[in-house]
Amino acid sequence: MAFTWEPRWEKVKIESYGIVIHTCRDRITKMIACPICVNAAKTCLEQSSRTDYKPSYMFFFTPEDLIHHIRNYHAMRYLKKPLNEKL
Repeated sequence: MAFTWEPRWEKVKIESYGIVIHTCRDRITKMIACPICVNAAKTCLEQSSRTDYKPSYMFFFTPEDLIHHIRNYHAMRYLKKPLNEKL
């Protein structure tokens, strides 16, 4: 039994709660990757990325789980910063 695997990405458009997210999904496991954590623009969407950082992989089984992750981790972290640091 293997503890790791090499993901085979495919582009996917997720629509849930009126939110549209373009991200990556593994073809084999069907797990959805967080587009911010994985840097989806560079990983599977074949777009240029403004930032170059080492991706940290966060995977989810449902679109709702992904939306909750983005709302609670990425959006709230941005909103908690002082106003002068946001720019």
